[in-house]
Amino acid sequence: MKIALLSMKEKLIFRETMRIFHYSIMLILIVLSLSLSAYSAEKPVVFWIPLKDIPDFGAVEWGLASFAKRSLSEAEKQGAEIVVFEIDTFGGRVDAMLFMKDLIMQAPMKTVAFINSKAWSAGVFLALASEVIIMVPDGSMGAAEPRTGQETAETPPDPKTVSAIRGQIEALAEARNRDPQLFAAMVDRNVEIAGLKEKGELLTLTATTALERGAADHLAQNQQEVFKALGLEDPVVVTPSPSWSETLARILTHPTIIPILLLIAFGGIFLEIMTPGFGFPGIAGIIALLLFFGGRYFAGLAGWEPLMLFVVGILLLALELLVIPGFGITGITGIGALVISLYMVLRTTSILFWEIAFSQLLFYIAIMGGIFLILLFFLPNNPIWKKLGLHKKEKEKEIPEEKILNYQSLIGKKGVTKSVLRPSGIVEIDGKRYDVVTRGEFIELGKVVTVDEVQGNRIIVQIKREV
Repeated sequence: MKIALLSMKEKLIFRETMRIFHYSIMLILIVLSLSLSAYSAEKPVVFWIPLKDIPDFGAVEWGLASFAKRSLSEAEKQGAEIVVFEIDTFGGRVDAMLFMKDLIMQAPMKTVAFINSKAWSAGVFLALASEVIIMVPDGSMGAAEPRTGQETAETPPDPKTVSAIRGQIEALAEARNRDPQLFAAMVDRNVEIAGLKEKGELLTLTATTALERGAADHLAQNQQEVFKALGLEDPVVVTPSPSWSETLARILTHPTIIPILLLIAFGGIFLEIMTPGFGFPGIAGIIALLLFFGGRYFAGLAGWEPLMLFVVGILLLALELLVIPGFGITGITGIGALVISLYMVLRTTSILFWEIAFSQLLFYIAIMGGIFLILLFFLPNNPIWKKLGLHKKEKEKEIPEEKILNYQSLIGKKGVTKSVLRPSGIVEIDGKRYDVVTRGEFIELGKVVTVDEVQGNRIIVQIKREV
């Protein structure tokens, strides 16, 4: 009995000891957690945002602008004290650059530009918009003259556009307490700076010269040296990455890719309209259209409304070409819908650059017109096209010159198609060939048709229905 009581007492002591041990462990963990939280709270959070060209695509464009906007929003949500923009770019779109410049200027946290190689053209604005500029020792920035792609040796950039961009960069330099004349010389070749730049040249600064002239604040070779220059010790670094949609938007909104997509889109759709059935040209055209408008959608430039309007325009043009004789209000409305849809996706965010957007619109309209003319006049000479449709010269050779004053006698007669009717073509009736037209439907080669109506010299046929 005594042994049993002793055993129970030992158990109670053991349980009490274990309970104290558990409480001690929990208390230690809580203290450690609070200590670590306090320690991490003291460490500054730095967002390191790469603003770099994509190899072989490059450019400051709307996909990059979308990425920059999202990254700054995340930095603000996470309470970042400093945002470092790592810049390495040849330049890019003026409207996208101005949008990004405003984002950086309005950022609630301290902004730093780290020029890791080059900040040319649009890159200068992104660097200058930041409060602090740091460059690698072998870096450079400048050459920010605006270009629309239409300049030649004999045709300099538009003075109006140069003046507008110069005003922008001078105002930006003043806002960041830097020399406006120095940055104006990067935009306007007519600006002269004694001992640095002669008239007729554009200014590009090396890192050393930029530091001497006050265009840069520090030199640094890598990320650690950047943090050292900023007086940061072991900060918490967050490096956002572009999403798949932002990367896709960067490629699809590139100035080189856009004409290629339009070429495939219009070429494929035109071929599909002019030939019966549905095949590869139509599929390629639809995919190219989706990519063209999808790039703008992913970049946040437009919704799907422009695509819907574009499809309406294509349908109206197809209706005009294939069903309605002549060219009237339907065709004009279709062309208008196409132009408006393109303008909706090309419009810029700044009122200063409506002219640039309009010149882009004219450029793409010229591409559309060129594609149409090529397909209309040159493809008929291609052997593949001859198999798909009737060649104009073959029509002239095959159709005998008949002087029939009255085609009314043909009404009700049967004939055989000697070409695909889409909707016009050739039908042989009683051993003679006639130019005919359907009421809009396509009729394959070798089909039996009947003459349904005659309007002057216009013979209207329909496929013979079996009773």
